[in-house]
Amino acid sequence: MTMVATRLGEARQYGARLPEIEERLALLAEASRVLADASLEPPAVMERLCGLVVPVLGSACALRLLSEDGLWLRTVASAAAVPEARVRLQALFTQRVRADEGVAAEVLDTGVAQGVEAVLVLPLRARGRALGTLTVWREAPEPASFESGEQLLLQELADRAALALDVARAYASERQARQAAEVAAGRLARLQHVTAELSEALTAARVAEVVLEQGLAVADAKAGALWGVAPDAMSASLLRCAGCTPDAAERLKRMSLEEDSPVARVLRESRPVWLTAEDALSGAERPANSSACLPLVVDGRALGALVFTFGLPHGFDDDERAFLQLVAHHAAQALARARLLEREQRARAALREAHGTLEAIIQASPTAIMLLDPDGTVRLWNPAAERMLGWTAEEVLGKVLPAVPPEHWEAFRHGLERATRGTVLDGAPLAARRRDGGAVQVAMWTGRVHPASGPPQCLSVMVDITERQRGEAAQRFLAEAGGVLAGSLEEEETLERVAHLAVPQYAEACGVFLEDESGGVRCVATAGVGDGDVPPPGLAVVARVIQSGRPESRSGLSEGDPSYARAGGTCAYLCVPLRVRGHTLGALTFVTSKGAYDAQDLALAQELARRAALALDNASLYRDARQAIRLREEFLSIASHELKTPISALQLQVQSLLAGLNRSGAAFDPERLKRGLERVDRQVKRQTLLVNDLLDVSRLSAGKLELVLEPLEMGALVREVAERFEQEYARSGTPLELVLAPEVLGQWDRLRLDQVFTNLFSNALKYGRGNPVHVSLEVEANRARLRVKDGGIGIAKEHLPRLFHRFERAVSERNYGGFGLGLWIARQIVEAMGGHIEVESVLGEGSTFIVELPRG
Repeated sequence: MTMVATRLGEARQYGARLPEIEERLALLAEASRVLADASLEPPAVMERLCGLVVPVLGSACALRLLSEDGLWLRTVASAAAVPEARVRLQALFTQRVRADEGVAAEVLDTGVAQGVEAVLVLPLRARGRALGTLTVWREAPEPASFESGEQLLLQELADRAALALDVARAYASERQARQAAEVAAGRLARLQHVTAELSEALTAARVAEVVLEQGLAVADAKAGALWGVAPDAMSASLLRCAGCTPDAAERLKRMSLEEDSPVARVLRESRPVWLTAEDALSGAERPANSSACLPLVVDGRALGALVFTFGLPHGFDDDERAFLQLVAHHAAQALARARLLEREQRARAALREAHGTLEAIIQASPTAIMLLDPDGTVRLWNPAAERMLGWTAEEVLGKVLPAVPPEHWEAFRHGLERATRGTVLDGAPLAARRRDGGAVQVAMWTGRVHPASGPPQCLSVMVDITERQRGEAAQRFLAEAGGVLAGSLEEEETLERVAHLAVPQYAEACGVFLEDESGGVRCVATAGVGDGDVPPPGLAVVARVIQSGRPESRSGLSEGDPSYARAGGTCAYLCVPLRVRGHTLGALTFVTSKGAYDAQDLALAQELARRAALALDNASLYRDARQAIRLREEFLSIASHELKTPISALQLQVQSLLAGLNRSGAAFDPERLKRGLERVDRQVKRQTLLVNDLLDVSRLSAGKLELVLEPLEMGALVREVAERFEQEYARSGTPLELVLAPEVLGQWDRLRLDQVFTNLFSNALKYGRGNPVHVSLEVEANRARLRVKDGGIGIAKEHLPRLFHRFERAVSERNYGGFGLGLWIARQIVEAMGGHIEVESVLGEGSTFIVELPRG
């Protein structure tokens, strides 16, 4: 009965707890269903689990998980029966606790639940590994402790939660691994595409374009920029940017590596900078939350910097950092390759330009340039060599140099051998031959060159020095000629020297021609022809050259001229004027039968003519100087005589008058005194005229002749002068006839015109031998003309050209007094008033002086 009773008691007790058991079984079933729900994420599952525990098994529940480093327990889910319980739960349990301290540490180490008053802490374990803890808390009126059944139920829930969490973590890890593999595969594909694009980029600008166009998509960035370091390594320039505003692009265009900016720091240190909360560009269209600043490094040196900015916060995990650095590595390699290619292209372009320039220089060079093998075979032949020697490149390339005469070949070959051994042949002279058989004097510079392959060769530069040698010979000739011409100041000797200078070096015959006083041409000196012969081209050509002042030359003259011997062939001549101080003195002629004269011969002839003209002019000036000295001496003699004679006569008259007065006293004859005073007056007037002439010479020589023009009737002035001479003409018995046109009015200087007329009347009286003197005045158009004609001694023809010169007279000073200045002064006065004076005379028949003046 006791057993039955016991059993009945247990049955009644079980029947009483049956609802609780059913509730707990339902809780396990629901927990299994929640934990098995794959659609829920682990945090949501943990929250639902805590919600199942409360309020069936406790007032509040909290689920904590271990951190990855195992040091902390972090609350991931919690539940409370009432809000007040949640507040007390939050106050009781912190969000994060140490995993190696207190009850939690013991639970985790032992894997056994621990109860402390109204709190039960259960371990979460799976596959022998602690994952965290499940903590349940009760508050009154619930029991303070947990029954064993409750502990078992809670541990079961904890074990199921741990298993579900471990499965979820395994699944999440597998999914993350699968996603990471997908991301890696995608990144690899995109990286391969970027690499392919970069492999075709040939410039730094194209590299920047590819990196940013493809890199932004690869990195899932919103903006980016790429800088290249300048050659001076002190600054960097923006190659390209994407997603930046124009203002930002302009601001970022150039930066100094000394700046305090992430990009400058990356360039200086060659290390990446990861900015998880900063925009490295600060100029994107939308502000970024993070940036990656990556150096483009090759061989330890930063070539540039690549920056990506992201719109969302980025932690930049290891995979992403490695991937972005790999992109930067490929960009750096492409940039280095592009720069190397650009340098190579620039070098190739410079080399092509240098080759083109060298080829252009060789082709355009005025000097002959040739490349020769040591045996003299021609490998290069420029146009100047063709022009100089006559052979074309097609005719000489691959053949031995044909310009070297056979007699000089051994010496030439020896020179090439010396050049191939390193000796530089500096301007060696060579008598070369042309294709047409002509000779040419050249200077040749030869040096050794080493081609890229093959034996050494000789580079030769050849200059035609034929003209230079001719020029040097001409300079020596002119220097010698200058010395010869300077050796004498005698005109005749100078003329002879001029004629013989060019024979036989430059001419076979030479003639010197001068213009005579009548305007004709006469041959004054010759060389290379017989005495009395005139060398070609004849007086007509010489006269034409003298008149035009321009040289003439001609080739192809016939040999029929017997004036000089010719060697045969054609004959050429040069005729050049002798000019000095703008005046043509004459001409020089040169004749040769050795070929035509060229421009250099003409220049030489003109220079010789210039120096000869200068020598002739010097001889003429020397002659004139001697003549001037002679005239000065004569003038001084005449002046002393002319000045002394009237003074002596005046002195005698005065002494005679004084003696008469002393003898006769008051009875002195007045008539005799009058005659004596008249003679004194004439001598004083003569003295006055002589002194005035000298004063006029001084004024005219200094250019200080002043004219005072005034209205004047010329006929009245002529009559006035005639009246002054009336007594003198009467005393000499010389009739004076005046035929004057009426009212000859004009603007003239009265005193100076009086001086001219006085001189003409005086000369007519002096040289007229008492024959009648006819004076006429006439008007023609707007000019007045005065003629003074005498029937006296006349003037010889050869004296007429110099009659109006200073100190010149056509008669002897012993027979006629005066300085020889009157007519020269008259001419200066007449010409100063715009007129002219001339003379017509026949020796022994008299002279006519004509003065013509403009009237206004």
